[in-house]
Amino acid sequence: MSLVEAVNEGWGWTGLTAKRVVAQSPMGHLVVSDADGGFFYVDPDGMAIIALGTEAEAQAHLASDEAKELWSGGALVEEAKRRFGEPPAGSVFTIKPHAMIEGRYEPENLCLMSLVELIRFTGDIAQQIKDLPDGSQIQLKVTD
Repeated sequence: MSLVEAVNEGWGWTGLTAKRVVAQSPMGHLVVSDADGGFFYVDPDGMAIIALGTEAEAQAHLASDEAKELWSGGALVEEAKRRFGEPPAGSVFTIKPHAMIEGRYEPENLCLMSLVELIRFTGDIAQQIKDLPDGSQIQLKVTD
């Protein structure tokens, strides 16, 4: 499965139909564009899609200090590189799924994951929890 297909399968429920992956961060964040020339930020660990607008608006957003820090992964990426080395092709650093859902962004929760798997998984979870209030209790069931 291609990365564009993974975005559309995992996050298509938001109305996004990605045509191209424009950029990828070390932690699996993506900037994608659609057929209409719109740009979107796919934040897998935040389980969100952010409409950025035009290419110029996307560039302006990514130039902000907050976006640069989020994109680079900061200290988490440095720790991940120290622990795992560079990720293999097609993989990214991320937070273990249970810690991601709990919002626990600590170095001990880092792992390597296939980028396609990360994008599909987080889109699926985001859809399932989208209407729950913050702090809601959830139960994950793993199936093959």
